[in-house]
Amino acid sequence: MNEFLAVKPVLVLGSAIGEVALTQERKIGGSAFNIARALMHLQVPVINGMPVGNGDWGAAIEAEMEQMGLPVLLRHGQMDNGQCLIQASSNGESVLVIEPGCETQWNKAQLSTLPLTEDTLIYISGEQLVGDNGEALRDWLTRLPFDQRRLIVPGSYVGQLDEDFFAMLSDSHSLLMLNRSETTTLCGTGDVLAAARGFASAHNLTLICQLDRDGIWLCDGDAQALQIAGGSVEDASPSDARCVGLLAGLSAGWSVPQAVDLANRVAAEWGANPGSVEVPSRQQCFPHV
Repeated sequence: MNEFLAVKPVLVLGSAIGEVALTQERKIGGSAFNIARALMHLQVPVINGMPVGNGDWGAAIEAEMEQMGLPVLLRHGQMDNGQCLIQASSNGESVLVIEPGCETQWNKAQLSTLPLTEDTLIYISGEQLVGDNGEALRDWLTRLPFDQRRLIVPGSYVGQLDEDFFAMLSDSHSLLMLNRSETTTLCGTGDVLAAARGFASAHNLTLICQLDRDGIWLCDGDAQALQIAGGSVEDASPSDARCVGLLAGLSAGWSVPQAVDLANRVAAEWGANPGSVEVPSRQQCFPHV
């Protein structure tokens, strides 16, 4: 395994929101914010692609970002950031109630000001790309230079992204991270690996397929898919932890297979401490590097 020295910046696009727990504890969360915080903890350079609003949550989020050393680059003057309320359901389980805010509003003019170099990596989830609110992001993302590396995590929204979007991404250096059901939704039914290889070949994209009991496979259109991790993958969904490991490896200039292997090991390290909000150290995540 190569030495880990992250040098390529990662533009993290997505949401930073307020979170209010049952105990009335208030904190800053959101998938993009959590990924950015974890990357910075691992000393990976991050570019802030998270909109910050003008209300109480916006002020709290900006203060948290300043403490992290993450300058605010996208501002919204008319809206506050949204919040996630964690409530108890009738069966005693917790449910999430999302009140969206400025993190769902994207502006082409502001996006064009983000500082990108040819080495910049881009992370974005499907939640940000769908619907009318995601139009500006979809347009911006598909107009980037083809050699701009993009990690797109469609998640459960994969069925809401039409073929035109993926056609516009064709021949770009884009990675799609999918679980089994998402791979089937995007690529078709039948043999899941054959369908993934066919989609990857037709679009000249790379698919990272997390196939639960069948492990993790890399499909880039070659005749043979490459198995990165065998056996059962406990976290079959594209988790934040796995994204962090993948982006960290790519930032260090590792090959995609090496970065995917690292992503799986980082996710396993996180999974060893379920419920922990602490980011594992570099030594824990990269014990053999």
